[in-house]
Amino acid sequence: MSARGRAGRILTWALAIVAFAFVAWVVPVRDRCWDPRSPESTRVSVSREDDGCILHLRTGDVRIAATECAALRCEPGVASTLSHARIGVLAALMGLYMFGMLMWAARWRMLLSFAGIDMSVMQLWRVSIEAQAGGILLPGGIGGDALRIASVVARPTRPGEERAPTPIVVASVLLDRAIGLSVIAVVAAGMGFAWGGVRDATLGFVLAGIPVAVLLGLVVLRRAPAARFRWLVEGRFGRVAGPMLDYVRDPRAPGAIARAAALSLVVAVIQFAVIRGLVFALGAEPTAEKWVYVGGAMVFIVAAVPALPGAWGTADAAWVFFLGLAGLPAGIALAVGLLWRLFWYLTAIAGAVLYVARRRPSGGPAG
Repeated sequence: MSARGRAGRILTWALAIVAFAFVAWVVPVRDRCWDPRSPESTRVSVSREDDGCILHLRTGDVRIAATECAALRCEPGVASTLSHARIGVLAALMGLYMFGMLMWAARWRMLLSFAGIDMSVMQLWRVSIEAQAGGILLPGGIGGDALRIASVVARPTRPGEERAPTPIVVASVLLDRAIGLSVIAVVAAGMGFAWGGVRDATLGFVLAGIPVAVLLGLVVLRRAPAARFRWLVEGRFGRVAGPMLDYVRDPRAPGAIARAAALSLVVAVIQFAVIRGLVFALGAEPTAEKWVYVGGAMVFIVAAVPALPGAWGTADAAWVFFLGLAGLPAGIALAVGLLWRLFWYLTAIAGAVLYVARRRPSGGPAG
């Protein structure tokens, strides 16, 4: 491994360790309670039972009656928060999450179909959830994208046809991510401005700037005189970059991008509705509503950073920090993140089952 590779790996692990340490320091597993007549610094971990509570003191466990327990002021822990979650609401939110995945597949289809790669929404939905299964084991969000690309390139779009060109599939995935990020950012910024106004909305303006930057980048790619830069269209690099530029410059691309952006709006609304629904399912009420959406968008951005597999540590720290700005206790904020991850994992399990069950040519490799 090169020195740069070793440095990158050390930085990745250092970032993850810091994130895990932050979560472990801030988030209580059990409820932490204290007598309202005493300083908050006297709080201790508490386990609740039907007939009272057990205080886990340094000197040993102490049992108190239910009336004394009810008089305590408590910060909810992640374990007790999850144990009181509304199961019916969670089931409905899981269905909504899956519908959002279907809309995501429809968005991607818009970006593939105009380039001659004709796959159905259900095919792309299956590819997407199969990629989520592998994304659990790969760093950040880029691992799942690599698997999406490999899945489409590895098989013909129709029986007897040639396989999809790799540069076109790569370009479609990059464009899909750019559109998705842009719409999520602009929806989060809009909700932030609606609930919090424009004062002290620096992060909202940053999010609002993301779609502007993406749009300007697309305009440059479509209009810049690429022929003047021979390295872009010739040689080994040109064999990859050339088809990608042709894809973006296709006359049908603007219409496909507009339709994909409309579908992305549906996806973004569903994702934020699921996040807000998780807060409701846990019985919490944010004091600063805008941070549920602005913070959710920031979590998605942080989760895309290549770190530990599945963005463990970094994503969890982001949930705790940004939902903390919404006024949610650390235990509830982490519980929201863990339930979101649970939805992801359940979808990934379904993808893994579909991958294993897929029929393969006799005598061909198992994969």
